[in-house]
Amino acid sequence: MGKYLLLTLFVSIFSITMFAQNNGGSTISQDSILTQYYSGKVGFYSPSDGLNNGLIVGVDGITEFNKLNFFLSGDIDFYPKKTIDIFNSPKPDITDQTIFLLPLHVNFGYKLLDIKDADTKFYAGVGGGYYLYFYNVTYSGTTSGGLLGGGFPTSTSDSKSGGNVFFSIFGRVLIGKVFIEPRFYFASKKEDNTGGYSFTVNPSGFAITLGFQYGK
Repeated sequence: MGKYLLLTLFVSIFSITMFAQNNGGSTISQDSILTQYYSGKVGFYSPSDGLNNGLIVGVDGITEFNKLNFFLSGDIDFYPKKTIDIFNSPKPDITDQTIFLLPLHVNFGYKLLDIKDADTKFYAGVGGGYYLYFYNVTYSGTTSGGLLGGGFPTSTSDSKSGGNVFFSIFGRVLIGKVFIEPRFYFASKKEDNTGGYSFTVNPSGFAITLGFQYGK
């Protein structure tokens, strides 16, 4: 039940933010109380438990409370990978595999420093949400029996999906419209299995991304 409430919260915040942006671009209310942005980012992700280092991309919608020096954001990240090693022993003889990982999260960031002469801002914050994974695997094996007591080669394909909760801490250095964002992910592991083989999905790890933030 908790995961559905969390997903509903995320979708609601993200939808409200994107609706405001689509109807007003970078929207600044009277007295400049709110400023809204959207951004895209790409970078390096180093997760745990065999997911392996790889590329991560993401988009977010941001509502900044100018007079209170903090922002709220809704984020979607995306990590695709084939060269992973997530099965526990004993392991199947894998011939092909792909995992798609999507962390969905809501974040709170506080502005620590604003250097107006350099158009540079420093933020730090925390976030939380729910990650989803979609895993496709093909592995080979042999059947038992046969006329000579041997087996025949087989190929088995399976698709798995699931997810769990996570939280994160992050920083963001914004220079003009360009930002660098380091982020640590702390996730609850998800155990699953296919054909009697068990595997673990654990997105806990570190990412550093470079992005562009659009808005005024």
